[in-house]
Amino acid sequence: MDSKPSKKRLTLLVLRAQSGDRDAMDRLLAGHQDELFGYLLKMLRDYSDAEDALQATLLQGVKKLRWLREPEYFRSWMFRIASRIAYRIIKQQQRKKEFSNAAFIDEASHMEAADSEKSDLSDRIPEWLEKLSPKGRESVILHYLEGFTTEEVAEILDIPVGTAKSRISYSLACIRKQIIKKKG
Repeated sequence: MDSKPSKKRLTLLVLRAQSGDRDAMDRLLAGHQDELFGYLLKMLRDYSDAEDALQATLLQGVKKLRWLREPEYFRSWMFRIASRIAYRIIKQQQRKKEFSNAAFIDEASHMEAADSEKSDLSDRIPEWLEKLSPKGRESVILHYLEGFTTEEVAEILDIPVGTAKSRISYSLACIRKQIIKKKG
């Protein structure tokens, strides 16, 4: 499944997988794992964590596929699972960081050193995303980097559309402040 299947083919593949067709399940997972891994890597910013999260996402997808009522939404459903797993990992990482103020101070000094070395704005995007809240980061990544509509972001994150729009808007305002602050 090198190219993206049409919605109709995807729906048929999901239905076959739901009925126990292992080949269909393998094709579904293989067809989506690269983009899921890319999303998780952007969210978690650690290759090993992203691999673990991908494995958990795929496993969860296999276990719960029979409960997917609308097969045409398989892609956004898988992103919802990935998003929840990534958010759990981010929360765990934050709890670990809270115990070490020295690590925070060290990280801040590294960020300042990196600031002085980076001149290209596109190189700074991961840094700006890192400074956003986890909820803001996932909304911006899903919308701008993964190409989901605001409505799809809301569905993936299981939030109202207005909340998704607010998170994206607020996060963009935070990024703008970071850009202006750096220029000033």
